[in-house]
Amino acid sequence: MKAWVCHRFAAPFQIAIADVPVPEPGPGEVRIRVHAAGLSFGETMVLEGRYQKTPPLPYIPSSEMAGVVDACGPGVARVAPGQRVAAFSVSLDGGGLAEYCVLPEAFVHGIADDLAFADAAGFLMNHWTAFNALIRRGNLKAGEVLVVHGATGGTGSAALDVGRAIGATVIATGSDDAKLAQVAADHRINHVATPLRERILEVTGGRGADMVFDPVGGDLFDQSMRAIATGGRIVVIGFTSGRAAVARTNVLLVKMISVIGVEGRLALERMGEQGWNDFREMLAWAADGRLKPQAGTCFAFADARRGYEEILARRHLGKCVVLID
Repeated sequence: MKAWVCHRFAAPFQIAIADVPVPEPGPGEVRIRVHAAGLSFGETMVLEGRYQKTPPLPYIPSSEMAGVVDACGPGVARVAPGQRVAAFSVSLDGGGLAEYCVLPEAFVHGIADDLAFADAAGFLMNHWTAFNALIRRGNLKAGEVLVVHGATGGTGSAALDVGRAIGATVIATGSDDAKLAQVAADHRINHVATPLRERILEVTGGRGADMVFDPVGGDLFDQSMRAIATGGRIVVIGFTSGRAAVARTNVLLVKMISVIGVEGRLALERMGEQGWNDFREMLAWAADGRLKPQAGTCFAFADARRGYEEILARRHLGKCVVLID
């Protein structure tokens, strides 16, 4: 089969298409004929060797995918050959940028017949991160004001979707007016062209935001500390700006605000049944239409490397997906 393979973690990352054996499912494992795979900023860090942990080499990237079950190992009971599925490799083993991928059954979930593979491929990881951050960790309520930084990216667009489903007033921030115009939000702020704190205070009548969803960090985190309402929450998803910000404890004290770290994979690995119950609730929200998975920028299989480069250059819109049909 054809697969994108990394033999060495380096910057710039080194991946190439290669012929590799079709993997065989073992006990409790499912083989998927992959039709679409999601790309993420975090995986560019893996490929460059800068992530908190790195998987064994050789490494086939992409921990999120959608396709059709091709074969099942002994003991698999929840899915069957021929079933349309989406999968999210919680263990960071990757494997999605290939014609076939083998994963534990727990990571594989059935999808509706009318959900496109491209939309399903980028759904699980990003929406789970947003769902866990806003509902379980941040306790966002209907009517509250949510600011989403990086709103034109994959995780940010998922947070907009979850925030709207909850019934929050959603403020999207970004640095590109053309891309911001394409996201669904109650208000949009170009934080490069407009003073962020002043605009948030204007939109909220001087009170500030109840919650900030922050995958960017750096200067945006600093500004969020000044634009958050008394008793507000900042959920920290990452720091794509390249600078991990530092929360000033005097501001935390006098404004009585909370800064909450969120890591979607670890929430499933370490929270046990509570984490998986929340994950299944997110799947139910998607099944009944409250969440609306939608791919952003799509690339052909041969152009997967360019997809990662677009993410690094911030030129993409929404979730980047590679089509493998």
